[in-house]
Amino acid sequence: MLQIDHVYEFFYENIFNDFSVYHIPSGVPKLTELSPGDLYLFTKSVDRQKIFFYDQEPIIASIVDRYLSLKHMDRKNVVLCTSEHSQEVDQYKKLYYFFHGFAALDWYRGYYALNYNKSIVKQYNYDFISFNRIINNDRSYRIYFVSLLKEQGLLDKGLVSFNVTDSLFDDWRDEVSAPNTKLSLHAQQHAEQHLTNINKLIVDRAELPGSASADIPRTIDSWMDTNYHIPPKIDAFWHIVTETVFYYDKRHLTEKIFKPIVSKQPFMLLAAPGNLAYLKSYGFKTFDSVIDESYDNIQDNDLRTEEVVRQLHWYCNLTLDEKTDIIRQLEPIIDYNFHHFYGEFKHIITRELLDNTKTLFQSIGYDDGHINYNNIHHALTH
Repeated sequence: MLQIDHVYEFFYENIFNDFSVYHIPSGVPKLTELSPGDLYLFTKSVDRQKIFFYDQEPIIASIVDRYLSLKHMDRKNVVLCTSEHSQEVDQYKKLYYFFHGFAALDWYRGYYALNYNKSIVKQYNYDFISFNRIINNDRSYRIYFVSLLKEQGLLDKGLVSFNVTDSLFDDWRDEVSAPNTKLSLHAQQHAEQHLTNINKLIVDRAELPGSASADIPRTIDSWMDTNYHIPPKIDAFWHIVTETVFYYDKRHLTEKIFKPIVSKQPFMLLAAPGNLAYLKSYGFKTFDSVIDESYDNIQDNDLRTEEVVRQLHWYCNLTLDEKTDIIRQLEPIIDYNFHHFYGEFKHIITRELLDNTKTLFQSIGYDDGHINYNNIHHALTH
């Protein structure tokens, strides 16, 4: 398997060697003034057809266009390589591949051995776990989600992190009162009523850097942090995934959705409508045998959030015997998803990448006869 840190070098050496390959350092787009040094480049000549990898964050056209305006980029001669499906990316000459799938396969490769024999059918310390590191701007919907958990009396049923980013933003009230907040008026008022005296909620660490995306807190019996605080045992059944994209009409998933899969947990997904179906298109199974997953089709942001919380409330209020029955019902699906991730999934996203690349080359009249696609597939899946 490919280490994701080497992905652009691999693509240049094995697929796009006749192109100029650009990518953003660390994958995080720069919001301030740009210079040519804000792009990394693999090339033998800047006059070649260009591939621009903007594939780690959701597409925002205004930011993409700023990069395409840099010297040597020439928009009409650039292919945008992206990890989302949306009308926004359709305006560009594009190449789609599932970057975050490849990233998760790299970051979580060690969890196969760790969780291969993990027991599923048992009593859990907590009914669910949910990570909500960032709560402003496009992630502000998490404020309403946690406010609903508080209203429904569910916070003590689960492990919930809330606002544990290492940035200077440290008060949900700043987002609720912001003139350009994406929260509805109802969600703002709900948070003001129910989140009184709540600033941070901590699962394991009070502050988490962006690199925490690649971390999965593990079930352990006991440990202490540097302040001699003993966190609760991280042992929960459901994983409520709060994705990066929620407010936009995009099919876009990150490594977050794969954390419960490699941890052998069932999940509910708070994301933009249609993203549960998007995940299923890659061969994964979900849990509509026991919960109502029609939330994935709800367009209204507040109602979609409320429906996920309603499903969670139903489960948390079952008896222990009823929960055990549910766990037994879901065990085969959880086990299937675990093995699918470490098995066929990597072949699916590799075939998709290579098929989309062939289609791109045909559309631009590039002769790819010298590319050994079978060898590339083997390198990316072994």
